[in-house]
Amino acid sequence: MRKFDWRKYIYKAAVVILVAFFVVGVGFGAKKILTIEGVREQYAAPAPLSQMPQTAEDMVDYINAAVEKALLLSPKTELSSSFSVDKGSLQASDGNQQLLSAVQMAVPAINARVSESFEKRTADFSESAADLLTVCQLDASDILESKLEYEYYKCSLCTAEIAYDQYDTVCPECGSENTLQLRSRDTYKITLHIAPGSEGFGANPFPKTEALADVIAAEGGNYYALRHFDKQYDEVGLYAEVNRLTDEIGLLRFETKGAFSAELEMKGAYEAMGTVTVNAKAKDGVTYKFTWPSLKLDKHETTVEIGSSEVLKAKLTCDEPAAYDVVWTSSDESVLTVDEQGYLKTEKVYGDSTVTASFTFKGREYTDSCLVHVGVPAEGVDLSKGRISLKTGETAQLKAVFDPKDTTNTVCFWSSEDESVARVDENGLVTAVSPGKTVVYIITDDGNYYSSCKTEVTD
Repeated sequence: MRKFDWRKYIYKAAVVILVAFFVVGVGFGAKKILTIEGVREQYAAPAPLSQMPQTAEDMVDYINAAVEKALLLSPKTELSSSFSVDKGSLQASDGNQQLLSAVQMAVPAINARVSESFEKRTADFSESAADLLTVCQLDASDILESKLEYEYYKCSLCTAEIAYDQYDTVCPECGSENTLQLRSRDTYKITLHIAPGSEGFGANPFPKTEALADVIAAEGGNYYALRHFDKQYDEVGLYAEVNRLTDEIGLLRFETKGAFSAELEMKGAYEAMGTVTVNAKAKDGVTYKFTWPSLKLDKHETTVEIGSSEVLKAKLTCDEPAAYDVVWTSSDESVLTVDEQGYLKTEKVYGDSTVTASFTFKGREYTDSCLVHVGVPAEGVDLSKGRISLKTGETAQLKAVFDPKDTTNTVCFWSSEDESVARVDENGLVTAVSPGKTVVYIITDDGNYYSSCKTEVTD
């Protein structure tokens, strides 16, 4: 029997053990780092161009101002309509299942015929949409309920987005506590519920029932004749999406939901059924979609090293993007230059430069910019102390030591695991609050490298 040579396998065993520790460490460490990132992020919502609408009347005024802006500046405007019958809601007065099945089979054709009866119209870029679009004629007495949505919560650990009205101290996706942070979207979503019998309902382009009645009558052929049609409106709504940073409207929709009743006099082979009534629920919509000319860069802040190459990409929204030239400029060409394709070329000095891309469309210029940092990126960070002991009320100064020493972006963020024990300010000054233990963390803005200091507070 051959003797077991432990020396032959000790290296492999050591590697396995190290890998195991690494995996476990990454598992715990990643969770901690992500939590820190959420704590350290200094989020500030971009300010709206106009004052946020508060009341229902404010929302109508805001929508109308956005519509008037669209009529003035003429983005591409598309008008379309839609219709759908809820097959599951169909009922026949006499409970005839054969008739009900036949009507259910006809629903797709009815939906299509009603939708085809609407004219799809478009006003292209710079063309007037005055014959498609008008301001909303609504006042307070027309509006039953209003809602404005633009805020939401984002989990700093799993990055899940949570609806504003579903807030809890625990993230419903990953179960982490106190990681949900309030955020603001660029778009206001405005919903107005309108009284079906109001003057505003009649004055605005809410869908009506004429097309549906005409289609049902036309589909009768030798099977039935439409004797009476009626629709009761359960819900009437106006929905709008407006970019709060530019007051540019993206979507305007008029919608009705309700139940209709069609009285059918059966003919031919079905004459014996006499007159039957079919009931169902249906939804109509009239939608305006707006496309605004724009130029958007794929990045708005980036860091590049001296001698490295990077390219910025510009996306144009217009009639024929490929037909337009993008003009690129650098605010400080001693730091970097940019060519006609968006490629960045660094010089031999560190610093910042703002790269701007622009193009002209229909006599107006559209621009977007990216802040470019040229320097030595961080590759790690340590703290001047790994452990401190303080008495309540005392302070201690921690300092960040960057790797490499000539790191140019030394911006970092500080946090305390338990601020009831010790707090830390933006300069690394730790203040003891009450007896206990906590950990103070630092994380770099460049690369998200981190380090920690165990902190104990006594009386």
